[in-house]
Amino acid sequence: MCTIIIITVYKSPTGNIAYFLNNLETALNQVYNNNTLDIILCGDFNTNYFNDNQNKQALNSLLTSFSLYSIIDFPTRIHNNLYTMIDNIFINKFKNENYLVSSLINHLSGHDAQVISLFNVIVTDGRN
Repeated sequence: MCTIIIITVYKSPTGNIAYFLNNLETALNQVYNNNTLDIILCGDFNTNYFNDNQNKQALNSLLTSFSLYSIIDFPTRIHNNLYTMIDNIFINKFKNENYLVSSLINHLSGHDAQVISLFNVIVTDGRN
């Protein structure tokens, strides 16, 4: 049996990246279990994955240590003809090879939503 934990985060555009990463690492250490746990980490990271930068490298370095990898490859925010990918979903792509991600234009904010579909996942009500 596998447990899936979904963690959502928000990092302010002006937030301290070291503080954010330290707290994220603390949270991941509390829930991480390589054998029976799948983590889906998603949210607004305010780190543009279209550009190679120090914040992206630091975030990737931390998340790969927990076997979490970015699966978004399309713009998540379009403003004044500027395309960015600052919202993201990270999963263990080696445990979850059968997935699909897509954009959901919701017209509710300047960010489009991301939708992940995981296939071959058995959902139980906890009584089995």
